[in-house]
Amino acid sequence: MKKIIAEFFGYFFANPLLPLLVILCSIFAMVFTGDGHFSRSKASEPEYVRTAAPLNVTVSSGTTAPQATTTSASSTASVTVFTMTVASATVTTEAVTTRTTAAPEEETTSAETTTEADTPDDTPEEHPQRPQVSDYTVYVGAESSNSGFYQEHLVILGDSIAYGFNAYGYIPREHNVAAESMALWNMGNYSFDVGGGSMGAVDAVKYTDSPLIYLSLGMNDIFGYTTDDYANKLYALAQQLVDNIPDTTVVIGAITPVSANNYYTGNDRIDGFNSAIESTVEANGSPQILFFNANAVLKDPNTGALAASVSGGDGLHISGASYGYLLNSMFNMLDAYDVKARIEAHDSKYD
Repeated sequence: MKKIIAEFFGYFFANPLLPLLVILCSIFAMVFTGDGHFSRSKASEPEYVRTAAPLNVTVSSGTTAPQATTTSASSTASVTVFTMTVASATVTTEAVTTRTTAAPEEETTSAETTTEADTPDDTPEEHPQRPQVSDYTVYVGAESSNSGFYQEHLVILGDSIAYGFNAYGYIPREHNVAAESMALWNMGNYSFDVGGGSMGAVDAVKYTDSPLIYLSLGMNDIFGYTTDDYANKLYALAQQLVDNIPDTTVVIGAITPVSANNYYTGNDRIDGFNSAIESTVEANGSPQILFFNANAVLKDPNTGALAASVSGGDGLHISGASYGYLLNSMFNMLDAYDVKARIEAHDSKYD
């Protein structure tokens, strides 16, 4: 046997073409049959330059996930009138501009210096300063005439899917309180710096003093809660945000769909969780906590799964263009409520 093996390797390495052929075949197999980055389709991105700065997030360990439970709810979330299917979408993301909110320059005056005798006894009360933000891409493809106004105030709280609003430049980093793998059960492990130093997620949102918050959590929670527990805890979080910013509007976004035969979960399960939170929002009837059916915006109506045109490539996350579709539909929904008036009332303290 040793003699046969020795003769084989002697013949194999005596011919320089055979080792080269083996190497080329190995590379070919890895590239075209593997499940790594080479074989994975690249996610589509909007045609503009990103303007958002990197996210500053701190994650600490210590909290364990809740025990997985079985849910009996399987009802499908109803499609509201504020939805837009991808198949009929006409929104474009090519026409964009960049908006910068900068600190006001100090004005100079030629008037003479006021003496102490000329100074009034009571000093006028100073207005609070609006938190400053970095550059972001203004979305001009939305149908609502108030889209720029809404986008200027929008703060995002959520998981990796919610983080896409910042990653693709739709909001400044100071309005992003979202991070990979964040969930209801582990939110206490995360801290954010949105301009006022490191702080927890709820405190970071409070620091922004935003009158418009988009809450998008749940993809990382659907194996740790029943549908009712999830809905109650998510609604309690939304109410906590309202308690911190009394004149804000919190929009709770539905969990987005996944591709068919997804490795992580199924759309029937996601629909059950979405139905529960929609029912909870409607039952409480708060004008400051709204439900937005983000799932229906991105779902293929024929398959009930994430539409291929807005898939991020892994069957779970969504493409950059998806966030434009979500904003367009959400802004249309906000126009049907008194959200704009509430935002303007909130802004009056900065005048």
